[in-house]
Amino acid sequence: MKNNNNLFSLKGKTALITGGSSGLGHAIATAFLQAKANVIICARKPYTATDLSDLANELGVHFHSICCDITNSSDVNSMISQIAQEFQTLDILVNSAGINRLCKAEDYDEETFSQVLDINIKGTFLVTRAVANQFMISQKYGRILNLSSVKGTVGATENYLAYCTSKGAVNMYTKQLACEWGKYQITCNAIAPTFVKTNLNTAQLADTAFYNSIVERIPLGRIGNFEDITCAALYFCSDAAKFVSGQILHIDGGLTALQ
Repeated sequence: MKNNNNLFSLKGKTALITGGSSGLGHAIATAFLQAKANVIICARKPYTATDLSDLANELGVHFHSICCDITNSSDVNSMISQIAQEFQTLDILVNSAGINRLCKAEDYDEETFSQVLDINIKGTFLVTRAVANQFMISQKYGRILNLSSVKGTVGATENYLAYCTSKGAVNMYTKQLACEWGKYQITCNAIAPTFVKTNLNTAQLADTAFYNSIVERIPLGRIGNFEDITCAALYFCSDAAKFVSGQILHIDGGLTALQ
């Protein structure tokens, strides 16, 4: 009988995680290293993730960090060239880089709106296209995981115009790639968390009234944590999910079910 535990293993796989130096990307990179994957992160400040390098050395797997502006196609192409020189294959891509700019819809300026969409959706597109063309299409294998949000499905009372727009786009981008690249045995899925405490939202969650207003809307009575996200990421990027594609998984304690 086949050992199903092997289906959840990332041993021997190589993964690229954008925005991997902090927040959810850092948590996923940590989990992937612990699952014995070789991990590459890209970020504007990848040198801050020295703990990931230490962990990789401890576990006997490879770790590489690259400085990259994912909204710049030349930067992205240079990163892919570096990866091709260092590694023979790239099996997994996690598009984790993302930002939000808190601003009421009527006050959003063009530059700020474009900045959010450039990082959250254009950057995802540029990196994914480059990875697929260099590695996944020719090797007829790939696991792509995009980080979306519950705000790609449900709105907020204020401050999330660009963010909600970008994450709704990520959802449809995920589904369309699943449709187009299934013939290459590439799966594409997304996870859509509710609030998880990161550097992006620490100030918001420090506001007791705001925090309580969020938790009151979540049937399980808490916000998310890193483990909630990494467990889903490990599943989607393993061979256990080889017949799962085009899915948006809400990791939200039941929040969207209550809407």
